Amino acid sequence: MNISRKLVELFLGLLLSIGWLVGGWAQVLDVAIPVPLIAQDKTLRVSDHVYVILDNDARFVPNVGIVVGERATLVIDTGLGLPNGEIVLGETNKVSKNDELYIVSTHYHSEHDLGAEAFPPSAVMIRSRDQQQDLDEFRLSHAERFSRMSTVMAELLEGADFRQADVYFDNQYTLDLGGVTVRMYAVGPAHTRGDTVFFVEEDGVLFSGDIAMRRYPRFSSPSSSARVWRESLKTLMEIDYFSDIEIVVPSHGPMGGDAVIRGYDEFFATLQSRVGELKSQGRSADEVAGLLIRELESQYQDWPSEGAERIGDAARIVFNETP
Repeated sequence: MNISRKLVELFLGLLLSIGWLVGGWAQVLDVAIPVPLIAQDKTLRVSDHVYVILDNDARFVPNVGIVVGERATLVIDTGLGLPNGEIVLGETNKVSKNDELYIVSTHYHSEHDLGAEAFPPSAVMIRSRDQQQDLDEFRLSHAERFSRMSTVMAELLEGADFRQADVYFDNQYTLDLGGVTVRMYAVGPAHTRGDTVFFVEEDGVLFSGDIAMRRYPRFSSPSSSARVWRESLKTLMEIDYFSDIEIVVPSHGPMGGDAVIRGYDEFFATLQSRVGELKSQGRSADEVAGLLIRELESQYQDWPSEGAERIGDAARIVFNETP
């Protein structure tokens, strides 16, 4: 099944029209959520072996990575559901003629992992044990929440399921694609328990997932906290190859250098420091959260204002872990 972006948009647009006639006001949310499809014909070559499809700040769309070696190709994040997986596969085939394919995801969330089944059965899925633990515990609950948001999301996710892994690893895994090496690191829990990053050694390109980006953090793992997230960032900054990083490709938002990682650590350090100061003044968790939303939004004006409520959520988490 080869589904083009235009056909998907037309199909989902028709469903929206039908839904409006039968669903009335319930479809207002549908209109508010654009069709979250990965861009076609916009794949960028960022280094000798690495291509990126940027999200263009679209909601529910990841930055996708394609690493092409002499013998094999690795795809990093496959998008929301089978239609997006088809798009990613099509873009991969434009830049690589390798028959040997590997698939990974930065974490188990729907927009990162649920396009993988669009790839041929011969493609090899690699997961960390922590990521598999997330899948075992949460299964499709994240996709079900997305599906309830709108008809568009439900249709994109119809029939989607997680692809069974062919290879598992614990802390690190090295993949030789022929002339280029990808080093995989399990660095969670932060955004999720199974956060995984990918370093393309010869090109100095790091795919940082949701661990570090120019977006406010969302805590999706019950085992995470600001303290634990900073430990994950420290682990990342202490890997042998950190000094060789030239390009950081986060899960969402613009690319950058290693300042993307250092900047996220600074955000958490500032959050911890300010929460500690305000809590020592006798302020409540809600008061601290409200103050820091305004304060940090002003300080991080180059970050999208959408999702600023996550500052409050993070502040409450820090408040509870601060003596």
